[in-house]
Amino acid sequence: MKLTKGETAFVTANYVVLTVLTILIVIPFWYVLTVSVTPYHIFSEKNGMVLFPSSFSFQYYEYLLKKGSLIYSAYGNTIRNTTGGVLLALLVTVTSAYALAEKKLPGRRIIMLYFIFTMLFRGGMIPSYINIKQLGLLNSNYVLILVMAYSAFNMIIMKSFFEGIPESLKESSSIDGASDFRILWQIVLPLSMPVIATVSLLYLVVYWNDFFNAMLYVTDWHKAPVQLVLRSIIASSSLPPELLEAAGSTPPPTMGIQMAAIVIAALPMLIIYPFIQKYFEQGMLVGSIKG
Repeated sequence: MKLTKGETAFVTANYVVLTVLTILIVIPFWYVLTVSVTPYHIFSEKNGMVLFPSSFSFQYYEYLLKKGSLIYSAYGNTIRNTTGGVLLALLVTVTSAYALAEKKLPGRRIIMLYFIFTMLFRGGMIPSYINIKQLGLLNSNYVLILVMAYSAFNMIIMKSFFEGIPESLKESSSIDGASDFRILWQIVLPLSMPVIATVSLLYLVVYWNDFFNAMLYVTDWHKAPVQLVLRSIIASSSLPPELLEAAGSTPPPTMGIQMAAIVIAALPMLIIYPFIQKYFEQGMLVGSIKG
């Protein structure tokens, strides 16, 4: 189909704007990566303007990942928190969304208003801290899993998707004697992979990138996630002594350490996201239209 002059101009403008935005987004990531592998003397000679390094050095990564570094345990803590948190959050979100998607549920509207209320009003940081403390979860291995294990926003997205599944499928299965759990497990969930992937990604990003809750509820560095380690490195402009127990190690320049730490913390998300991007886009679209 031939485009009119106005449509051609609009498409061209879109391409130009999106190209500029892409460049503005990619350049900072590229700069972080190049500085993390550039020897410091070259970085100094070019006054920090290093986009295409002439030589490579992994001294910053070697320093951060040296034997004895607690970054290893921090990575393990983050993987544990993210894996356990996403699984728990999906379990709670799927079951609540499936129940609230059932139009025959007594008090359905009141329950939905309760969930929406939690999106608008929260108890606050101090009451949350007191609650966590009274439950004995401070500095525990599970506090960062439990404190973010539910999102009313994600539940609403999943509920909207469930409401778009034909009722005839569930009714026919119920007539054949299938229980609600079996209908959910064998019929609803296989049809809901796009929204499950979407919600999983949302929870995954939240758990992986969380440092604020760790800063509030975790004081033992052996239980700290990698994002709290990254924040400490950037905020203090050096690697805290608690995070690197390697006698006689001389730290390299601060800038390179910070950039390498950013790459180490962000790399898993950069690897995972392209594989589930198509599900993320489809799930967000369908979940926003249905209901």
